[in-house]
Amino acid sequence: MNSNPMIKKGLSQSGDFSQELMSIKGTRNKTLGLLGITSLTAICMYILTSYQLIMTNDWTLSTTLAGVSAIVAFVLIIMMVFRPKSAKMFSTLYALAEGVFVGAISTRFSYFFDGVVPKALALTLLSVIFTLLLYRECPSLAGKIRRGVIILTVTIFAITVMGLIFSMFGVPFILFGSGPIGIAFSIITAIVAIANLMLDYDNIVIGVRSGLPKYMEHFFAASILITIVWVYIEMLQLLARLAQSSNE
Repeated sequence: MNSNPMIKKGLSQSGDFSQELMSIKGTRNKTLGLLGITSLTAICMYILTSYQLIMTNDWTLSTTLAGVSAIVAFVLIIMMVFRPKSAKMFSTLYALAEGVFVGAISTRFSYFFDGVVPKALALTLLSVIFTLLLYRECPSLAGKIRRGVIILTVTIFAITVMGLIFSMFGVPFILFGSGPIGIAFSIITAIVAIANLMLDYDNIVIGVRSGLPKYMEHFFAASILITIVWVYIEMLQLLARLAQSSNE
């Protein structure tokens, strides 16, 4: 019944009926709140890192911010998984960390590939709208694709980790390149990320029906934010690979 560890842990809390129960409206509002925090933080970080890069031609600030915020965000995810009752505080901090990461990484992509950031933002927004409309019209679809999406998500994660290990030792990884295979892998990854949105919507509905406590709204909102940021990063990478391929 899960598309990521956040949802799996959330559904395990269904036995806590000591307080008000979560709702779809409450989860939606909290998701919008977290997205607002991430967006505002990302804009500020993008302006800051872009200005610093223009003035000094030094990548230190954006690289440091992207690396540190990614680690912080990962730690906060782990903390939410093990302490879902503290999701309200952790999810807010996570949204801030993701904002820093998105802003810093966007600066790097926009420097090397002109125009990819607004295109990636537009594609991410369209993906969210499309999956929301699709789930509304055909909610049973999420259940039908669940197993396949989970298997592909785990596979992509394993491949990504393997690719990062290869890159640490200076070994080229064909799936990370700008050739046809790398582009095909990027397209598949983006599609899987988008499909995870469908599963996340369905998991929230399942959580409401299961009678999860009110604090789980923050938890589920954070899980949606995780997936949306993933979709955005995959769109950035896909557009960058397409641009690089066309210049070769």
